[in-house]
Amino acid sequence: MRAYVIKRFLAMLPMFFIMTGVFFSMQNCMPGGPVQEALARIKGQDMGGGGGGRDTPRSAEEMAKLKADLERQYGLDKPVHVRYVNWVKNLVTLEFGDSITTRRPAMETIVSRFPVSLGFGIPGFFLTYLICIPLGVFKGLRDGTPLDVGSSFVLFVAYSIPSVVASVILLLVFCTDRVLPGGALFPLGGIHSDNFDSLGMVAQAWDYVKHMFLPVCVSLLGGFTFYTLLMKNSLLEVIRSDYIRTARAKGLNEKAVLFKHALRNAILPLMVGIGGFLSSFVAGSIIIESVFGLPGMGLLFLEAISSRDFNVMMAVISLISITIMFGQLISDLAYVLVDPRIDFN
Repeated sequence: MRAYVIKRFLAMLPMFFIMTGVFFSMQNCMPGGPVQEALARIKGQDMGGGGGGRDTPRSAEEMAKLKADLERQYGLDKPVHVRYVNWVKNLVTLEFGDSITTRRPAMETIVSRFPVSLGFGIPGFFLTYLICIPLGVFKGLRDGTPLDVGSSFVLFVAYSIPSVVASVILLLVFCTDRVLPGGALFPLGGIHSDNFDSLGMVAQAWDYVKHMFLPVCVSLLGGFTFYTLLMKNSLLEVIRSDYIRTARAKGLNEKAVLFKHALRNAILPLMVGIGGFLSSFVAGSIIIESVFGLPGMGLLFLEAISSRDFNVMMAVISLISITIMFGQLISDLAYVLVDPRIDFN
């Protein structure tokens, strides 16, 4: 396993440079940018006249010189490949430059948003596996029964609802006084109440849970149906295997056959999803964070794209790329924990 991990680490390096290099090149093809934003802002100030404005508009020569100065200030006066090499050099020290919109270091901006995405990413990850595995086993052992068919219907209905629609429905039902007679059960949005700092520790924890409950529920909809049915179908396939029939023929207890022999093999396909969940911790969810007003990584990335904040965009993409690659490695190692018979050679 040690040799396998070393090989994967070595393979991650060129893959990281390919992923970030492609996005670095793509973002330079996007219309607009910090220079154009600054020029538009300066033109708007010049047209304002007094109050800091100019009496006469700048000449074409002045605008060209100003554009060149701005490109030099933002480091955009060099070719793309040179700028990418300089970006890689700064990456060693986690120096992604300053955010164009906030004028703060890009890494500092990300660190302030990172806990918000983790707030519904981690609970969503554990709840998905804690609920999907038992539910998939339950459905597999009762395949074809009314309980199995009814639960499948509910799962498919939940799966067919887009995240933005589910978010709006939950907000209307549980966060307003229009539907429930008792009024709103959960806050309308945000990560905590206005009086959060004045609350005690227990009250702060409860306030945080109330704000994150609905976003976590929406985040479960995406993979909940998929992993439940994957667990069910995998268990059915394993139960019908020859070695399971042999174990039963030897007189082993049904629980021993199910949990000792069948479940460990049936759970292997679910290990593939670990890497995807890890990337969601970093990437967050643009839809969920936008609807519920959560200032997380997904909303930060959307804001960076709309404002052409290249430094923040590259910082987020770098973290997502690293998390995806490490998630795939963890998924492979999880196979061994579940089934020690797997040999990486």
